[in-house]
Amino acid sequence: ESKSNRVKGLSFHPIRPWILTSLHNGVIQLWDYRMGVLLERFDEHDGPVRGVDFHKIQPLIVSGGDDYKIKVWDYKLRR
Repeated sequence: ESKSNRVKGLSFHPIRPWILTSLHNGVIQLWDYRMGVLLERFDEHDGPVRGVDFHKIQPLIVSGGDDYKIKVWDYKLRR
């Protein structure tokens, strides 16, 4: 099976003009939708990422994938 960059999930940031996308190839992307610019790329999962979301207050994102892992990290510190 080839790993494509099809979008499997997305989330809008509650304040900033950002969209977080989860891709079939295991990558998570952070986009500025006003500028149309990729701000950050996270390669955190082995296999498709099925869901992503922003924390409503803290600078955290969460993702879940087919690798049976849920990951939470601070997008400002990138860890």
